[in-house]
Amino acid sequence: MPRRRDPDSGQYSEVYSEQVVVDVLEGDRLGTSEVANELGCHRTTAHDLLTQMEDNGLVKSKQVGSTLMWKLDTRQEQPPE
Repeated sequence: MPRRRDPDSGQYSEVYSEQVVVDVLEGDRLGTSEVANELGCHRTTAHDLLTQMEDNGLVKSKQVGSTLMWKLDTRQEQPPE
């Protein structure tokens, strides 16, 4: 995954596009940890990205037991580029 350097701290962070997440969720309903494994990132990074995408109407979540499951919001045509 691409990395971006923060100009203030000098630290690098991973950059994950919404399209990559859409590709991971295509046709599946996955838990946060499963999405993180597919992306190769930490679970909290995946959760933050998925939550942001949910706020933008791209994905939907559902609590199943102790697991938060994610799927594409089929009402959306395509994610923004």
